Amino acid sequence: MARIGIFYHTDPVGSVPSGIDSFIRGILQWAPPDLDYTLFGASSDTAARPLGQESVLRIGDRVARFVPLIRIDATARRSRVPATVRYMHALGRAIRAGVLGHLDVMDFHRIEPTFLFRRSRQPKNVILHQDMSVIRDKDTDILWRHFPWLYERIEGKLFGGIDRIFSVRSSAVARYCAIYPDMATKFAFIPTWVDTTTFRPLPESADSADIRNGARATWGISPTASLLMFVGRLDRQKDPLLLLQAFALALKQWPDLHLLIVGDGVLRSVVEQAIADAGLGGRITLTGALGREAIAGLLRAADLFVLSSAYEGMPIAVLEALASGVPVASTDVGELRRVVSDGVNGWLARSREPEALADAILESVKRLPEMRGGPCEASVVPYHPQTVLATIYGNHHRQVAGVTA
Repeated sequence: MARIGIFYHTDPVGSVPSGIDSFIRGILQWAPPDLDYTLFGASSDTAARPLGQESVLRIGDRVARFVPLIRIDATARRSRVPATVRYMHALGRAIRAGVLGHLDVMDFHRIEPTFLFRRSRQPKNVILHQDMSVIRDKDTDILWRHFPWLYERIEGKLFGGIDRIFSVRSSAVARYCAIYPDMATKFAFIPTWVDTTTFRPLPESADSADIRNGARATWGISPTASLLMFVGRLDRQKDPLLLLQAFALALKQWPDLHLLIVGDGVLRSVVEQAIADAGLGGRITLTGALGREAIAGLLRAADLFVLSSAYEGMPIAVLEALASGVPVASTDVGELRRVVSDGVNGWLARSREPEALADAILESVKRLPEMRGGPCEASVVPYHPQTVLATIYGNHHRQVAGVTA
């Protein structure tokens, strides 16, 4: 059986909401039986998942191996030393200690760790979850923003040793092909995907209203409120302060709105203070980080999903909302135009100003009856995991065949 290593500092058992974590989890969950995956990741609970110790993960019907190399915070709060730096240091130790064993193929979800394997002959792949040109954007919170020229130089040097480079941003693929025309065949767009077994609408049954209202009651939310929901890290990329400003403006015109914020991060205290200063404590609920099942249950109780990001790849959280039958109001970022159409299953803001996002919220709320349900579900049909991830598995099969030939 072919053995494939996945390298990224994620804990698939943890509850930190992240698109990269979900993407990797999907690769493990829907893998074909002839591909044996080992995730060299991180642990948000070192008592349950000790560092350096291999354990067996059961995700859905599949079993994979898991070796956590560093500790990460369960609430997505950052440490003084960036996680990528700590991960590469720990990965270097693991390589020297022989922890990795034999791998036929290696997958990376950041370019930097590939430096440690630059002399390795095994096929290597990189999945990039962002168009890294954002490191030159004033709104980015990626630390490479301080040395964008250095990142770009490192990236260019390391790309030469990579067999296949996927990106969830079509703009990144086009940019790389233009910069590196001699390597153009390496680059390919791949969308993100959504698990429709977990994220699905409320069943059409007599007790569906009870299920919906019960989920709201858990957090003290009125069954009659128009419930807006945000899921993501509380950091500069997701721009929760823009979300609060837009919500306050929308509330003036639609007084029964309630905002549910699911997630945690470095801006948690700033968000809490902004809510208090605006006197919105009775209209906004912060849940902290929640697991997938809890998020899915709350989405089925929501009326509208709201995203306020400064930049994105192809956010899985949006696909999860649409798969749950929930329309989306969002800033116009990343690949959202592939799935969100104005007046069909949501609304995209005309700019990144609070007034524009408030308008998108209000336009969506006015059209909820015609947009929710079917139009939302139909938009994510092309993004079922079996369809999207077939590209990843097909690439692995090709590479394994080349190694073993």
